[in-house]
Amino acid sequence: MEPFTRRFHSGRRISGIRLAIGAVTAFACVFAGFSDAQSVYRRSPAEKVIVESGAASQVIEKVRALAPGVLMEVFVKVGDSVKKGQILGHTELAPTKLQLDLARLTIENSSKIKALEGQADAWTATREEAEEALRKRMVDKTRFEWAAGMEKFFRGNYEAQLEQKKIERIQFEYWKQQYESRFFRAPTDGLVSEVLLEVGKSVSYATHVFTIGDEESYMIPVSVPAEFINEISASGSIPIRTSNAGYVTTGLVDSIADDPMTPGKKTVKIRIHESDFPSDINSNLTGRKFDVLLPQAERKTPASD
Repeated sequence: MEPFTRRFHSGRRISGIRLAIGAVTAFACVFAGFSDAQSVYRRSPAEKVIVESGAASQVIEKVRALAPGVLMEVFVKVGDSVKKGQILGHTELAPTKLQLDLARLTIENSSKIKALEGQADAWTATREEAEEALRKRMVDKTRFEWAAGMEKFFRGNYEAQLEQKKIERIQFEYWKQQYESRFFRAPTDGLVSEVLLEVGKSVSYATHVFTIGDEESYMIPVSVPAEFINEISASGSIPIRTSNAGYVTTGLVDSIADDPMTPGKKTVKIRIHESDFPSDINSNLTGRKFDVLLPQAERKTPASD
């Protein structure tokens, strides 16, 4: 079932036809409540938007190699506590570090482009002087044409160098990404539960090397329509409630990424902890669904006929 949005307006007369349509709509809403499909509800412009999330699952993240290589260093062991983004280890760095440094030096060296810009500006001034002198019949036309030709030549070289700088920036970003792909970083806060390879072992792309877990934390995935994504603060907190509307608390926004299944939507992962819930709920969080409450600013509603 596709996500849908409902608006209810107080004080509006409903004709017999609209009443019938309203009854069908109400039935559809009730049916959606028994469905596993995600839905979006808006009761009034001033109230919160309610987005039905996916099921909560325990935090267990596999850290995989982003590039082939040889494991050179491991900085953690099983049982260590880590923070999101912390470096766990890396493969060989020297070859890509050299290329990254060379690319950085190239992009930072702007002496050539500045020289060409200065020469182009100088010939622009010379051409303008020759043009003025030709207008006053103080020089012949060949002098003006010569100055205009030199201006075009150096201006063309300068613009070509600007394009070359764009290529150099692309090369720098490429080697920066290649260098970063040699590191293993913790994708979330938690404990190291597995270190699967020893230093000196080879890895290929997507080789599973580390596992980060947290038995007391859970992740809730939710697909958010584009019109609401700006109302979610990355790394901020967001209100959530159990799907039976029985308990409300807050979760932490762990990540926001494009939804691979639905273009135009974002997948938001919200992290919760057992301690945020009473005992009758925290003992059974796996698979439980939650409603995500998005703050909703007042919006203009099109005038009715």
